[in-house]
Amino acid sequence: MSWSHRDRLLAALAHEEADRVPMDLGGAEFTTVTIPAYEQLKEHLGMTHETKVFSKMHSVVHPDEAVLRRFDIDTRNVLPGPYQGGHGRVIDDNAYVDNFGVTWRRTVGTDDCHFLHVDGPFYEGKLTIDAIEAFAWPDPDNPGLVEGVAERVAQIKRDGDHAVCLYLPGGVIHRGYAMRGFEAYLMDIYKDREALCRLMDKLADYWVGVAENVIAAAGPENIDVIYFGEDLGTQAGPMFDPDEFYAPYIKPQHRRMVETAKAETHAKICFHCCGSAYRFIDHLIEIGVDALNPVQVTAKNMEPERLKAEFGERISFWGGINTQRILPFGTPREVAAETRRIIDILGKGGGYVLNSVHNIQPEVPPQNIVAMFDAGRAHRYETAA
Repeated sequence: MSWSHRDRLLAALAHEEADRVPMDLGGAEFTTVTIPAYEQLKEHLGMTHETKVFSKMHSVVHPDEAVLRRFDIDTRNVLPGPYQGGHGRVIDDNAYVDNFGVTWRRTVGTDDCHFLHVDGPFYEGKLTIDAIEAFAWPDPDNPGLVEGVAERVAQIKRDGDHAVCLYLPGGVIHRGYAMRGFEAYLMDIYKDREALCRLMDKLADYWVGVAENVIAAAGPENIDVIYFGEDLGTQAGPMFDPDEFYAPYIKPQHRRMVETAKAETHAKICFHCCGSAYRFIDHLIEIGVDALNPVQVTAKNMEPERLKAEFGERISFWGGINTQRILPFGTPREVAAETRRIIDILGKGGGYVLNSVHNIQPEVPPQNIVAMFDAGRAHRYETAA
């Protein structure tokens, strides 16, 4: 049979083998390329198109259609439009305020670096429910959020039969600690849990409202994958106790978000969680998550063989190509070999989408990006139809 891009991706997420592994580049702001790496890639490929920024915070790009076609990528992204009005404003080239009142500043003042949150509406003093209620929260019905969504879906449909991947940024952890401060957020887990839970309620309310509106604008029948997520782990283990804190307090919010995403669509849910996600995977499966990204294979308990053996029949894996050593420092031959190895482990029987572990960083040579995707495109399953 002849496999379309969309059918190939959906087969993998249904734990079936297609003709080759499906591949993602730029489906979400955590599955794409940093600006410096992309500029090098364009030069290497002899392309001169304008670079379009996907996320200012992460300094990453919307890959151009020419690049996506060069690598035979199966996904195409859709995301909310820009919020109109609100707290957001630019301070200077190296700092801005987002719609949640969080100040972001470039780490060392160069175009190559990410932005980090340095101030927010709840940074000072004790977190209180009164302060949370008094904050001027962004409106999920803001008309800017649906601007261009239907047109983008129509463009994807015109360009080919690719999987439509809706990226819905934000969540209750990432935005929560950006508004509160990372250390204070973690201390509130133990010291001010009631207020922290109210903060998460408000953040989840906003996410759910945006999701409902953007899904309606895109056309529920058009969406194949919905990406969202936030980090639960570090390189060495969980950020907080999976059973004592995640399960009773955060998991219900994530369940509500997953249920919202699935209520009106047939979409599969891809949940992003960097670091050691191992102890959270059963929880994510239980609330309806279909795929885990980025599969940080160098973190504790995240060996691909372990993940496939323990969870491979119940969840798919999206990512897995090592960005800490292989992609930046390996040779193209080593990158290709590692790509084939990961496909053979995580892709056996389906259940795998090829992508790097998080975004491709500035240190990654363009030859290695080409080697990864060319190896994925050339790979064939022994049992493929």
